[in-house]
Amino acid sequence: MSLGDIGRIQRWTAKGKARVTHPDYGSVIVPHMSNFAALENAAEFWKCDVREIMHTAKVEWVAENEGPVRRPREFYKKKEESHEPGTTDEPV
Repeated sequence: MSLGDIGRIQRWTAKGKARVTHPDYGSVIVPHMSNFAALENAAEFWKCDVREIMHTAKVEWVAENEGPVRRPREFYKKKEESHEPGTTDEPV
């Protein structure tokens, strides 16, 4: 596992939450450990380069009880009882 992989895992498993809003991509709630990490997560979620959004996106802190956090599929465990592909339960 490379340092880049470790950093990505840390970004996507952070406990904080932020809403990242961009005029072209909309809004998404992602894990937040820093504003830049939230931008990186949003860029990965939107499948764009972070440099494309870093000057035009707005990062706002989100309360713990507000909205679900969006993560890539590999950061969720599959439900044991479900047989549907892609069904998710709790974040890893």
